Amino acid sequence: MDVRLKLKGVYESRRVLASGTRAIYYYLRGFGRLKPLPDDVDEPFHPRSAAFLRAYNAASSAPRRARDLSTLKGLVSDFKASQSWAKLAARTKADYDKHLERIETKWGAYPLDVLEDPKIRVRFLEWRDDMAKRSPRQADSVFAVLRVLLEFGRDRGLILHNHALRPKKVYKADRSDKLWLPEHLERFRAVASPEMRLALELALGTGQRKGDLLKLGWSSYDGDRISFRQGKRRRKIDMRVTAKLKAMLDAEPKRAATILTTSGRPWTVNKTGGSSHFDHKWRKTMLEAGLDGLHFHDIRGTTCTMLAEAGATPSEIAAWLGWTVQTVNTMLDTYQAMTAALSDSAVAKLEARAK
Repeated sequence: MDVRLKLKGVYESRRVLASGTRAIYYYLRGFGRLKPLPDDVDEPFHPRSAAFLRAYNAASSAPRRARDLSTLKGLVSDFKASQSWAKLAARTKADYDKHLERIETKWGAYPLDVLEDPKIRVRFLEWRDDMAKRSPRQADSVFAVLRVLLEFGRDRGLILHNHALRPKKVYKADRSDKLWLPEHLERFRAVASPEMRLALELALGTGQRKGDLLKLGWSSYDGDRISFRQGKRRRKIDMRVTAKLKAMLDAEPKRAATILTTSGRPWTVNKTGGSSHFDHKWRKTMLEAGLDGLHFHDIRGTTCTMLAEAGATPSEIAAWLGWTVQTVNTMLDTYQAMTAALSDSAVAKLEARAK
């Protein structure tokens, strides 16, 4: 018996099997691959057959959660219920949530079987390139979360292949000319309030992220060392402070639980580690100093470069700042070209060897 109905949400996928034969698989959007019911395994199975219609009706009437299980939407739910998600920092979760929402809107109904098809990579990249027309950096960030999500599914055996691996990024930031040079630091210090100057010196002396510094408490400083756990990477930091930073910290009145304050109170920090009030004050100081274009984040590269110029090895820098050696090398690749100190040192060593 054949029935000729246009079944909503049904589409086919044609594949060439390892044996060289061609096969056609049928999928119901939001459910996954359609298969014959147990009593219909020997019956013809295609969109015009009665067995297919019975399988379609059974799938359509399945509970929504059961239909989601074999889709990318179900994979998102599994990811958020996993220890992999639980271990992420609050800031990372907030960023991932925004990106997962976009991923789920676009790909949530796609069955996991479809994600196995190598051709899906082309569609992934086309989607990313379309997002890049508005924001290349955002497009790369969303695609990176898609890669993490699919890798989670592959690691759990839900899919065999991750077709979002190793894409070439569409956004490439060149901040090699964004190093805080000595004259920049002096211009900032000249116009900065005591609160902003302490923020600068704490960032310069520790090389840590703004979010961690805004929450850094006096309990983390024992008069000689600063010890805390990073908010994003969760690495334990235990560093000896420089003599200059120690002098500033020892002279600073402890008006609040945190080292950095505004009018004697901790800065208001949101769940992602940001502070619009701090950013406003920092931006105002930067403009007064004529330093538009430099970022707070660039101070990390400055600290890394200063340590390298002082003769510290990448391993020593990584141990002191709580970074990986790879991060240190990336920072040095980005920022060192702006300074002549290391190149002058290299020439001096070459000439000394020649003598």
